[in-house]
Amino acid sequence: MKVETTKFGTLEIDEESIITMSKGPLGFEDSRRFITIAHRDDTSFRWLQCVDEPSLAFVVVDPSVFMENYDFEISDADVEKLELASEGDAFVLAIATIGSQGREVTLNLAAPIVVNATNMKGMQIVLQDNRYLVRHPLVEVATSNTEAETALKAA
Repeated sequence: MKVETTKFGTLEIDEESIITMSKGPLGFEDSRRFITIAHRDDTSFRWLQCVDEPSLAFVVVDPSVFMENYDFEISDADVEKLELASEGDAFVLAIATIGSQGREVTLNLAAPIVVNATNMKGMQIVLQDNRYLVRHPLVEVATSNTEAETALKAA
């Protein structure tokens, strides 16, 4: 399948790699189909590119790269919507925000995107957990993790 994107041009993708959301990310609820695209080979950052809107793409990363202890619970209803059989079937993405000079990077840890890797159903889940911020400073997180420091420098 061909996907038109503003940033990457025309891409040929496997339809099975499309993440389908019943409701798109906050503020973009009508955008429901996405793919992930590697940012560069030397970084953990990826792009979450909308399949149906060429100009819509988010920078995302697996937050566990930067936070060893990032954990949360999701409701039984959300587990059912995603059709998760086990915790191991899921992968988590956090939307990154990069400041105008590229120096301040934050992660939205309060509303991660959870994807069932088996069926590629995904959803953004707003956590009821005040440990995590919408704009969690990445530098603060990365200083405690050597691998994270390396990834941040490569971003």
